[in-house]
Amino acid sequence: MMNKKIVNGLCLALTLGPFSAFAEKTITLSYENVDSYPFAMVDGSGIDLILLKMVDEALPEVAFKYETTPWQRCLHNIETAVSEGCFTASFKEERLKHGFYPGTQAGGAVDPALRLHASSYSLYVPAGSNIEVSEKLSITNLKGKIAVPTGYSIGDDLAKAGYAVDEQSAKTHSNFKKLLAGRVDAVAALTLNGDNILEKDASLKGKIVKVETPLVDKPYYLMFSKQFYSANPELAEKIWNTAAQLRESPEFADAAGAFLAK
Repeated sequence: MMNKKIVNGLCLALTLGPFSAFAEKTITLSYENVDSYPFAMVDGSGIDLILLKMVDEALPEVAFKYETTPWQRCLHNIETAVSEGCFTASFKEERLKHGFYPGTQAGGAVDPALRLHASSYSLYVPAGSNIEVSEKLSITNLKGKIAVPTGYSIGDDLAKAGYAVDEQSAKTHSNFKKLLAGRVDAVAALTLNGDNILEKDASLKGKIVKVETPLVDKPYYLMFSKQFYSANPELAEKIWNTAAQLRESPEFADAAGAFLAK
């Protein structure tokens, strides 16, 4: 069967003339060079990448190119227009200096309907600990620091709530090792990612447990550089809206389900 994008491109070529084949625009999207299961993995798999590849197929005028880099570099790259976009970013006011979330390009509030996905953060503690989460960002029986991946929004959230935060490591797996060494009292991590690490690393099983009440639930977005949006406002809006529509489609549900079942 012929690729859908090829078919669409041929139709456009017949309609618009011989130069339409050059209309496809390469858009470089950065994401973190650390596995964030199940959303974005360094090998190119993951639910967010499945969704973005569906957007790519649905829009013949774009071709996404992906690069992995440390998270702070992802943000720096869109600020300096090294790349056109980055994902997945939860909302932080200070990130508006780097680029646009959907909805913020006109000075408005970020639009959660145009998210790539929603996810929660959970607190992980040593087995037998009496540390608990009673409600959103409310932790009881905590005396020491909470380790958080460098630059993640949950670090700011916890600091603003009055907790001592350790952001020295970029990886949740490293923070779990730090927890077992007694250097911190708890680890805050994306729930699915933290659960996946504990499931796959036999050295951690039975030694670290998740506090069942989540710390917080957050939507995550594809951000565009201000330069890209200014030059291509209609295309940027089309990408955000197409992603939102496809996110709710049966096709995406099937593809995401197949990935999670592996």
